[in-house]
Amino acid sequence: MASLFLSRLNADQRTELLARLHETQGGVCFICERPIDLTVQAGSLDIDHVEPLHAGGKDDETNFAITHDSCNRSKQASDLHVARVLARFASIQEAVRASHGRGANLSDILSEYGGAQHALKFRIEGDELIYGQSEDGDTAVRTVPLWPDPLSGLRYFFAVLPIGYLHHDDRINPRNIGPNLSKLLTEFHRGRPQLHVSLAWVVSADEADTIKVFDGQHKATAQVLLGARALPVRVFVDPDPDLLLVANTNAGTTLRQVAFDKSVQRRLSNCQMLWIWR
Repeated sequence: MASLFLSRLNADQRTELLARLHETQGGVCFICERPIDLTVQAGSLDIDHVEPLHAGGKDDETNFAITHDSCNRSKQASDLHVARVLARFASIQEAVRASHGRGANLSDILSEYGGAQHALKFRIEGDELIYGQSEDGDTAVRTVPLWPDPLSGLRYFFAVLPIGYLHHDDRINPRNIGPNLSKLLTEFHRGRPQLHVSLAWVVSADEADTIKVFDGQHKATAQVLLGARALPVRVFVDPDPDLLLVANTNAGTTLRQVAFDKSVQRRLSNCQMLWIWR
């Protein structure tokens, strides 16, 4: 959507706005975060809304950013905050492909942002699991209930754990992060909650083990890229890893969730409109 504010600026006013945005952004492109030279790159710079107008962004200087025009043309999201996060992810992807010859997964994201550093120290007393996070300077001792799964018999607990305690299990889940990451980033950036916690497992034999995440890596990745440094997880205790492997494989193949059909979509749209009207 065109900017009425920008269309009213004369050449000198636009140059002054570029200079102010350049200083505010520390001399770098808002999207790729690489340097901008206002002289050398004078003909290849854009001024764009950070939050798009159609999403409620303001058409004034507080909502503008300066970018390379090539970055702005190739952005994968209209919101520049999301576009910048996607650019950071693209840089991680490039580095992983260059060094390992594959796409990035949750392990690479955790490595980039300080995750996957610690084992979780814990003990089990009856139907409770007691754990600490002292490696992060957290002196609290926490207690959570251990729940029995009524069908599989597996025990599990729920916790919100710092990413330093989360590790990716690339045997059970060897998939790379796919293209739907952009949609998840946009959804979470707009403040809509994620509706599925990541699944993980741990072994209790030594009372200290890594929390191995095997499902929900796209949602976890999106949250970490957007700044989350602790994630909710459901952790199975002492499961058969091969059982989880089969369950996770089936979840992504034969049990793949069926998309809403048109009648359900219409019904949900009507419910959304009624909620807005209220």
